[in-house]
Amino acid sequence: MNYQPTVDYGLPKIQVPGGYLMYAIFLPAIGLFLERYAYSAKIAMIHWALVLILMPISCALDKRMLEKHDVNTITLGKTYLFPPLYIFRRQVLVRKEAALCIACIILCVGAVFTNGFVKGLRINNDIMPDVVQNSSFSQLNNFSGSTLTTVGECLKAYSSEELKWNSEKTDYGFEVTAQGKHNNKCFSMVFVVEFDGFTYHDFYIDKILENDRELDKDSKTEVLDQCFIKYETDKKEGRSSGRSSSSETDSR
Repeated sequence: MNYQPTVDYGLPKIQVPGGYLMYAIFLPAIGLFLERYAYSAKIAMIHWALVLILMPISCALDKRMLEKHDVNTITLGKTYLFPPLYIFRRQVLVRKEAALCIACIILCVGAVFTNGFVKGLRINNDIMPDVVQNSSFSQLNNFSGSTLTTVGECLKAYSSEELKWNSEKTDYGFEVTAQGKHNNKCFSMVFVVEFDGFTYHDFYIDKILENDRELDKDSKTEVLDQCFIKYETDKKEGRSSGRSSSSETDSR
């Protein structure tokens, strides 16, 4: 008589809906997507607070759903307060793979390290001059119109010597100053960047100094026209010193 060994294929999986669970897993990704529509740090804080609240709620609703399907959830306890742990134990309970738990951890880590507040921590005096230089001059509130010409490009052409940039942290954001020389006169152009730690609110040229004397409104407008508007006009016409006829000056 031949002996046929028995093979244990494991317990069958418990088939239960997973709608609430999937919502909890993808909430961090949804949060990152919707974050771009937050226009201030306060709104973003409320936004992420809701994400942190809704994830445990979704897990708690999933646990209740399991109980309605006669699944003994005593081993889950209050792990729904810690969604990744809940998802792991939940998957073990219903005898399914832990892939959803891994996906949840990856999305949570991604949300933690790529949200706007964390990115805001990297904004400092060292990189603000580069931010200003690489910004389109049409982003300045002093102008209206559309152009791809950058602030750095315009100022580099306007100055007869290499520009010196420095940045200072303020209560409302940053003040970035560009110093150079034009027509044998030293000039300083002060940019104000209002930043609340999460997003930018305002970007404009606050004042212009020539030989340490602040220019009045008319003189300032004239310098801005020559530095930015004329530069792109000349650039479009193929001249060497360049500036957007579609842009208009609105000195502050």
